[in-house]
Amino acid sequence: MNAYLLAGGYSRRFGEDKTLFPIGGKPLILNLYGKVSKFFPTYVVAKDPKKYLLLGIENVIPDVFPEIQSPLVGIYTALNHSGEEWNLILSADLPLLCNRYLEFVKDFPYEDRFLGYVPVLDGKIHFTCGVYSKRLIPLLEEALKGGDLSVRQFLDRFHLWEEEFLSKRGVDRCCCFNLNRKEDLKRLKDCKGN
Repeated sequence: MNAYLLAGGYSRRFGEDKTLFPIGGKPLILNLYGKVSKFFPTYVVAKDPKKYLLLGIENVIPDVFPEIQSPLVGIYTALNHSGEEWNLILSADLPLLCNRYLEFVKDFPYEDRFLGYVPVLDGKIHFTCGVYSKRLIPLLEEALKGGDLSVRQFLDRFHLWEEEFLSKRGVDRCCCFNLNRKEDLKRLKDCKGN
């Protein structure tokens, strides 16, 4: 299994590039890349690969459709790049991603009847914290051609890891918390306190 960090967003709601925002003294993406790469071969999918190469991240690949703003493009790019059947797809703004979740994902017995496995944590479905099969590629191509950019359209082909199921396996409810706005920094502190 490979892991892909999706860094193709513009961080408009955050007001600055959130992947470069310092968390614990280092850019958020460096913290995340370091953590994830202990478990999986890890790549960054980006519209602007150069800025991540300058940070010292070697495994950076460009978005296939840089003009389209959607996680669907990042997932499509990642699955096309990977030689592995199952791939962990993560947004690049996960400051609280926990090792327990990464261990769980690595050891889970995936079934071919699903095209993806997606966690439900803190009452939210986290599509950019899920594991996807390369068999999803033709459906993603069709959706991109048709302009339907929602990952939710494939929900009936995914298995949801429910919060209670994950909690019993030691995965914290804040594990897939996204840092979207500056106000989320307060929520980040609240989650860290748990």
